[in-house]
Amino acid sequence: MNTAVFANTLPTTLRLDQCLKGATVRVTGLIEQPLFGSQDERVSLRLKELGFLPGAPLKVIGFGLLGSDPLAVQVNGTKFALRRAEAAKICVEPIDNPSL
Repeated sequence: MNTAVFANTLPTTLRLDQCLKGATVRVTGLIEQPLFGSQDERVSLRLKELGFLPGAPLKVIGFGLLGSDPLAVQVNGTKFALRRAEAAKICVEPIDNPSL
């Protein structure tokens, strides 16, 4: 198997859009989201500028009507509303002892 094919993938399988309300998690990285096409890199950069960086703790605050868009999260003391497509770019891991 050619491991170079998997160089841009992360071992974490949990994405922010898969988390439940009230979950406290830590960002492990950003992945490609084909929905954004040629703008994917730009969306990743914007998320990084907002503080969605590896190691940053997050708390899922809530969801839009019937669990749809937007997804409300708190990162570094600031609240953000993300579309599910944006949240699907953010890989996370659970935090046992949150310090938000």
